[in-house]
Amino acid sequence: MRVSGAAGQRGSGAVLERLASLLRAISGMPDYQAYIEHLRRSHPGKGIPSEREYYAEYLRMRYEDGPTRCC
Repeated sequence: MRVSGAAGQRGSGAVLERLASLLRAISGMPDYQAYIEHLRRSHPGKGIPSEREYYAEYLRMRYEDGPTRCC
């Protein structure tokens, strides 16, 4: 069955976002939206970084601090 109209477009967008999230998880990239939700829920006084700042910090932590595992 095919969904048409605005509901179908919203559904497609949601599916694409879930797919992008899944691909990020498989490749080891963190999920920015999940992080924002965590900050709002657990650390309401902490500032929210932009998506660019968030990924830059992730890459810095991942690669600049030396090896993260032994092999």
